Amino acid sequence: MKRGFLFIAVLLFAAGVGEASAQARIITGQVTDSLSGAPIAGGRVVVQGTTLEAPIIRDGTFSIGAPARDVVLVITSIGFQRHEVRVGVGQNVVQVRLRRDVFRLEEIVVTGQATGIRRRNLANAVSTVRRADIERVPAQSIEHALQGKVPGADIQTNSGAPGGGAQIQLRGVTSIIGASTPLYVVDGIIISDVAIPSNQNAVTRASGGSNPALTQDAQVNRIADLNPYDIESIEVLKGAAASAIYGSKASNGVVIINTRRGSVGRPQINFSQRFGFYSLSNKIGSRVFETEQEAIDAFGPSAADSYTPGVSFDLEDLLAGQSDLSFETAASISGGSENTRYFVSGVWKDDAGIVENTGFERQSLRVNLDQRFGDRWNLSLGTNITHTLANRGLSNNDNAGVSWFMVYPFTPNFVDLRPDAQGFFPDNPFIESNPLQTAALMTNDEDVYRLFGSARLEYDAVRNARHWLRVIGVAGADYFTQENSLLFPPELQFERIGGQPGTSLLSNSNNLNINLSGNIVYQFTPEDGAFSATTSAGLQYETRDLRTARIVSNNLSGGLGIVNAGTNIGVTELRLRVEDLGFYVQEEVLTMQDRLLLTAGIRGDQSSNNGDPDELFFYPKLASSYRLGDGLKVRIAYGQSGNQPLYGQKFTPVSPRQNIEGLPTLVVQGTVGAEDLQPERQSEIEGGVDVTFANNRATLELTAYHKSISDLLLQRAVAPSTGFATNIFNGGSMRVNGLEVALAIVPVQRADFSWVFRTTFGLNRSQITSLPPDVPPFLTGGFGTSLGAFRVEPGKSASQIVGNDTTAAGDVVVVPLGDANPDFKVGFINDIQFGSFHFFTHFDWQQGGDIINLTKLLYDFGANTFDYDVVEADGQLRGERRLAGFGSQAGLYIEDATFLKLRELTISYDLPQSITQGLFGGARFARVSISGRNLFTASGYSGHDPEVSNFGNQNIARNIDVAPFPPSRSWWFSIDLGL
Repeated sequence: MKRGFLFIAVLLFAAGVGEASAQARIITGQVTDSLSGAPIAGGRVVVQGTTLEAPIIRDGTFSIGAPARDVVLVITSIGFQRHEVRVGVGQNVVQVRLRRDVFRLEEIVVTGQATGIRRRNLANAVSTVRRADIERVPAQSIEHALQGKVPGADIQTNSGAPGGGAQIQLRGVTSIIGASTPLYVVDGIIISDVAIPSNQNAVTRASGGSNPALTQDAQVNRIADLNPYDIESIEVLKGAAASAIYGSKASNGVVIINTRRGSVGRPQINFSQRFGFYSLSNKIGSRVFETEQEAIDAFGPSAADSYTPGVSFDLEDLLAGQSDLSFETAASISGGSENTRYFVSGVWKDDAGIVENTGFERQSLRVNLDQRFGDRWNLSLGTNITHTLANRGLSNNDNAGVSWFMVYPFTPNFVDLRPDAQGFFPDNPFIESNPLQTAALMTNDEDVYRLFGSARLEYDAVRNARHWLRVIGVAGADYFTQENSLLFPPELQFERIGGQPGTSLLSNSNNLNINLSGNIVYQFTPEDGAFSATTSAGLQYETRDLRTARIVSNNLSGGLGIVNAGTNIGVTELRLRVEDLGFYVQEEVLTMQDRLLLTAGIRGDQSSNNGDPDELFFYPKLASSYRLGDGLKVRIAYGQSGNQPLYGQKFTPVSPRQNIEGLPTLVVQGTVGAEDLQPERQSEIEGGVDVTFANNRATLELTAYHKSISDLLLQRAVAPSTGFATNIFNGGSMRVNGLEVALAIVPVQRADFSWVFRTTFGLNRSQITSLPPDVPPFLTGGFGTSLGAFRVEPGKSASQIVGNDTTAAGDVVVVPLGDANPDFKVGFINDIQFGSFHFFTHFDWQQGGDIINLTKLLYDFGANTFDYDVVEADGQLRGERRLAGFGSQAGLYIEDATFLKLRELTISYDLPQSITQGLFGGARFARVSISGRNLFTASGYSGHDPEVSNFGNQNIARNIDVAPFPPSRSWWFSIDLGL
């Protein structure tokens, strides 16, 4: 023991004075871009074999102490290739030119809770999206900014409603009824991405059908609160081979977000002002009635009262034809010294919706501070306050006939629903709701205030040429309040006839996530430099608290919209608390002249969501990569991760009921709890090849993976004699195989002209491999086999769609009719710079996948589909033919989801220095640009948008189209200024 203390003391002494005494001279220099000759701002200069280092400040210069001997300086800067330069004993000034690292091989990628490694040595397929790829075109949330840029990621917009609402599925289906969203980590802190329904179901009664959960309220997952312009980079760990170090919450992948930090140099101010508009990008269309008799045949004799020959209205345009001004103002200031660096940013975003009384606002303020205390202590602080307000209107499925596109299928386009000169809306004579009146008078506001706070304290206990021991503590909190306020005033047509006119809905939610972790990282490099070994270990503790209280008030009096103005008031409350505790140990060895990387690690987790909250579940990982040369690397990795049971699945739920013989009671619901629930377990092996060729002008990343998921969370029926209907348990398994490709080419790279082309490709195939003997194949999601539903069945795809079909003998049978999973997805990016002009395009192509188009079925029910009256060869109307197969031929309403979209387009121009030098005393740059998002869609799909998914974040029940919010495109004019 005494020898151990003595050894540590010697190390501490060596770290404190050994290198300091070796500083006998000062070397200065400047670092510039090898193509443009411009100074490179930011980066580090290190004396090889020592701990001596210095920053590269904003003008590209540096000054570093060095021993009085020949030394090698290692220069690194984000976006440029690592460079080594030998400096002789008599030389004290150097000029360094760095080559651009177009393929980001030098960037550090996360490999553990507190460690990272250069991408050129990385053993996993980790996708990184940089700030420049996020901020070119305004996006309502980071999911939209990531669409088509990450191979293996299926990012799907749930509807066109303002404020986001998207789902990310990484490497296919990973669960059936478990959590479906990836884990989000911002600056080392796990944050909440919960989606809280607005409770519009109290009016639409959508959950009264075969989907009782409140998944049809067009809810927003809370990652939409983040300001995309605060993000420096996003790293996506797509499978267990990479995400195992996050344990039982990582089966759906991990999205690691690093926000922007200050850099050494004088203060720099960046300012952006954007103006734009949204417009309806696609219409469904409706039937055109040529004669009064056609109207009568479709809607009955009363249709004659509304029909005027030659008069028709574009009902979709009247509802969603707005293109009001939207704007976005963003500013930031950053700078600092070697010891103190800061970054402060703010944004004010106001997007006007395409429907009256809809839109999205975000105000955000971020302050990041990095402070060094002496040579050993480093403190990083981050705070972010955001406010978002989403006005989302009334869309999606309902059983009351009130949401917009549940009404339009039964409303012919010859009826005039517009208000009169006094602003009074006429009643809809065909269905008891006027969508234009509903849009104008109702409110559906989601108001969120959110505070993130993070602190990272790092202590260099030992640091010299051979030993580096760090102790790292991380603490963070994520708190938000969400208020959903919905008002349907008594004068609405459907409220007047409902018996209790006027509905006011109020939901208040508050959520608090707390993160605490301690980590130790020890790096050893022997004197001969033959290898380096990094050992890390840590302990993490996390709590998640969510409370939601809902008030439903009907029969409002006195014209008041407050909930206590109703005569029929109901209150419900939900409380959720989860505690997680985990630890990890990991070892990384880089040897054979930095060519061979070996990694091994294990994670242990406990969670209060498990049946036994004290039981430990372990998740190992192994990985290796070998660079055969500078242009070829082979890699293989294996890992396990988990998917925790959802909160409450282990309990037997009860609900309060009053007035049973005058006494208040608790009534057991239909699901029985399970005391032995445990996380689903995913095991994944991936292998790949990374190739750099064409004289370092092209790179190819090829990855194949196989993952198996066992201990699936399932729900089964139990004997009625038990008093219950179902219970949740672990059982069954599935597998997913996939292929991912990323190709980047630089056809031209000159100071005045550069062209970078990138493409991504991803596909996956899933299969249910087993179900427990007492669990037969079952449906999960959808509206039954008469319309098309998803069925879990051994030997079949996890996302297969089945439905009724009719045999030649006239028998109705259930058969496979499609699959929600696409055949493959491809992204194409062109980034061209010619002189002062910059041209950027991003196309996103999805091949295959199927959609259950129930909006089209609704239009057929109303005899109002755009092609309903097309006469077939046998004289039958096309719409009538489809309806004749309703209930017996579900495939008539299942369509191909193939599409090609122009996701992003940007054309920008950098003003010449002769102009910028006269702006505000001399600007660093000034840029004007025109950009757009989702400008063009080519698809054979007859609905609004082939990316629709009415039910929010789901594992399997995706691609269901039931009256969603219509999609939009956006155009923007931007001015960017740097001071």
